[in-house]
Amino acid sequence: MRSKILLFFIPFAFSQAGFAQTIPSPEPTAACVAAATTDADRKACVGRAADACLAAVNGATEVDAAICVNAETGWWTDRLNAANAAMAAQAEALDRQHAAQIAKGGPKMVDDFALYQAAWKDWSEKRCIFEAMLRFGKPDRMVAASTCMMHLIADQALFLEASAAR
Repeated sequence: MRSKILLFFIPFAFSQAGFAQTIPSPEPTAACVAAATTDADRKACVGRAADACLAAVNGATEVDAAICVNAETGWWTDRLNAANAAMAAQAEALDRQHAAQIAKGGPKMVDDFALYQAAWKDWSEKRCIFEAMLRFGKPDRMVAASTCMMHLIADQALFLEASAAR
């Protein structure tokens, strides 16, 4: 009896397992960013890996879309973390250059950058929660929030990478 029940449910399990055939890869986005020569070109790369991942899933659902978007978001988050570290080092270097002004009460770039990071994190989360609320009751609500976060994190990573390189 147990084997008959298993045989009955196996087709259902595999019909929902389309995603298991696809391992999300950041390669489409990474290759695009590597080939980009302008800020606009780099921004146009956001979402390439998520789109490629989703296109590879036969009969994709909102869950599949969220998995694809979150996989690319992870890649951008790694870039953002590296950009934050590079910008923090740049802020320390700028503070050393302007030590005389800081000693007279001038602002420290390190402090301003820490405040900026905290404000950006708070704002980005609220912005994407609001994006989801605009789709209240719709099945793509969380995909919209995830996509929003991917774009904001990517934009912030690109901005800080460029800022730290100045």
